[in-house]
Amino acid sequence: MDKNLHILNGDSTLNIFKDSGIEGDTFVWKEVLSNGPVDSDFNSEKFWVQRDAFMSNEFDISTGMYDKEVRRPFENLTESLNQYTEITLWFEYDLFCQINMIALIHWLGKTSFQGTASLVCVGDIDDSGKLYALGEISPETYKTVFENRLKLGSREFDYATDVYEVYTSDSPDDLYNYILMPFGEFPYLPNALESHFRRFPSLQTGLTEIEEQFIIFIQAGESDKMKLIGKMLRWQTHQGFGDLQYINILNRMAPIFKDFDKLELPTQIDSQLISRNYFLGGADISAWRWDKNEETLILAESAS
Repeated sequence: MDKNLHILNGDSTLNIFKDSGIEGDTFVWKEVLSNGPVDSDFNSEKFWVQRDAFMSNEFDISTGMYDKEVRRPFENLTESLNQYTEITLWFEYDLFCQINMIALIHWLGKTSFQGTASLVCVGDIDDSGKLYALGEISPETYKTVFENRLKLGSREFDYATDVYEVYTSDSPDDLYNYILMPFGEFPYLPNALESHFRRFPSLQTGLTEIEEQFIIFIQAGESDKMKLIGKMLRWQTHQGFGDLQYINILNRMAPIFKDFDKLELPTQIDSQLISRNYFLGGADISAWRWDKNEETLILAESAS
């Protein structure tokens, strides 16, 4: 008898999925691999310890909560994979989802799973030109996108592994290869990777794209932090971040402000006051700069 598992990208997707009538067990992947350090050895002890430390600090998670809510459920899932005949991953077009998606496809291709693996990745649903998230479509549409799901094979597994290994390496510039040579089965990945590149400090301004947008809104008169975060959420296109991610970025910018509580900026902004002591994937942010003119990452030491 067939038994299906659906690995979902978040609780909001789970709520709509339950109303879709699609059969199968569900598992919600609660990681944020687009942020913080990510070890190349997925699902290893080093991977989990590193992610626990980052997630607990970045999102103020209580001691033991990450282990309980993320690590142990995933390890239990890994042990039970072969009770299923099909596993379907459900993700979206944005950077947040694309990195999680690539990591899980890489992982699934390395497991002993013997059944069918498939992918639902939404974005372009109709002719409107709008990219839709899973939380923006109806339960009935879930049935349609599920019927049109992509069956994953060796080509998809190998490609995902290549991308994951570069993302978790210390040479993020090599990700540009996957923009220049896109893979048709993952049509949203190039734009997501471009958004990733723009998270590195600009060679021209010393600020990331997100930091620059914060400043644009503030200089236009926004002085309320929560309204500012709301504007950032509406501004984003391929980032897919939540409010906590933008709050953390804004807090990291605090040293450049004349008065952070009032969001008052000085006449001259010194981007060097912002700490770059953090990682994205395997990349040390302090070691790289984004050249807007050439649209490429370069080593900071070669730019000085």
